[in-house]
Amino acid sequence: MKDRGRKNYVLEAVEALCAGDVATPIRERGGPSQKKTLRRLEELRKNMLEREVREAKIVEQNKLAIASVAHDIKTPLALIAGYTECLGDGMDDKDYLALIGEKTEQINQLVLKLVDTSQQEINEIPKLRDLVDARYFFSAVLEKYADLAKAKNITYKVRRIPNAKIYVNRQDMERVIQNLVTNAIKYTEPGGKVVVSFTRWGVYLMIMVRDNGRGISKRSLPYVFDKFYREDHSRTDLRSSGLGLYIAKDIAKKHGGDITVRSREGKGSMFTLSIPEVSNSGKLAQRFEALPRPVKLVLLLCFGWILSFVLRMARVAEKKNISTLLIGILSLPMFLFVSAADFISELVYNKMTLAMD
Repeated sequence: MKDRGRKNYVLEAVEALCAGDVATPIRERGGPSQKKTLRRLEELRKNMLEREVREAKIVEQNKLAIASVAHDIKTPLALIAGYTECLGDGMDDKDYLALIGEKTEQINQLVLKLVDTSQQEINEIPKLRDLVDARYFFSAVLEKYADLAKAKNITYKVRRIPNAKIYVNRQDMERVIQNLVTNAIKYTEPGGKVVVSFTRWGVYLMIMVRDNGRGISKRSLPYVFDKFYREDHSRTDLRSSGLGLYIAKDIAKKHGGDITVRSREGKGSMFTLSIPEVSNSGKLAQRFEALPRPVKLVLLLCFGWILSFVLRMARVAEKKNISTLLIGILSLPMFLFVSAADFISELVYNKMTLAMD
């Protein structure tokens, strides 16, 4: 009988949620059983609020994407209309059909990028990946951009590609390389230089795309991988929708890697793509990397140069790599430098890069 006179705070909270009120916090009131139920309802309210915020953010991003593409399509459409009018008037001072085709391709690229980013969000089904020979794959992909650089009078160099195995989706990885290299060429003035180089860093294969072009301002640098972000000066480039780097970084992360950037305005940029190697370091080195970090630091501090030499020789036996053998031999008279560099590398980056060669 006493319970009948007690206020039903649980019913009030449920009615508020049913009415769509997820902004008002649910306080714990009443008896022990009501407080327990209200606590669970508050967790539910928070989850509902978070979901509502996420959905609102997605809607806002989609609106921004559509507005951005609509804005960028206006100019090429106006130009196409102008070129068509010139053709109708019989003017032949320019190749208007080629110009119309160029502007149509710009519009097509903008729409494709919008569709691409939507598919990235909606369809998260894992894609088929293959075990790929890095040297063969990257040499074939990078060769495609030599003519593009040559047409702009840009020096384009691809440094030696290591003999490594990577586990990737070919189409997605080619898209990442395409974005990084074409951006480097696009934002480098005629007479400039674009260099693609490779190195190993711990268990990763690193691909560096460096240019001496316009660079990125310090203000914009933290946002270059954000969706739809573009610097003010690049808004005149109608082929850019601010999605390329966002998608490229997303692909890299799904492959267990990442993309980072270093840049100075007016000096150029360097984008670094990291991809995990398959059986990159040999069994002994992999066992060392699997140890807890404090253990590795103690071993390096006490036996740094010996450990470095042993790991290199183990890799020579496993990989039959002559360059690793030479580096291992050269490391003996430089043991103080090698041990210090390996220790600092492990301390700062948690990767014993010199030991992995």
